[in-house]
Amino acid sequence: MKCIFCDANILNSAEHLGQPITLPSRGVAHSYCAEKDLIERRVFCNIHLSELPLNDLYELRELALTEINVREGSGGDEVDLF
Repeated sequence: MKCIFCDANILNSAEHLGQPITLPSRGVAHSYCAEKDLIERRVFCNIHLSELPLNDLYELRELALTEINVREGSGGDEVDLF
């Protein structure tokens, strides 16, 4: 079997390519190759960032910053926008 990204053999491959994983409806890949693909396509937790409209991306940024501020306990009820 070959990696769907690098076309190298999945079994008995070099350790730096990572363990073999199965990607549903796509095939098998090295874990490193699959992670690299997600980073290049800018996917985080099934959110395709490159496909979001700019307004939604700004809203996501504000929500993430608000959550970070709440978890770190900064400023009480105030929201820090950078």
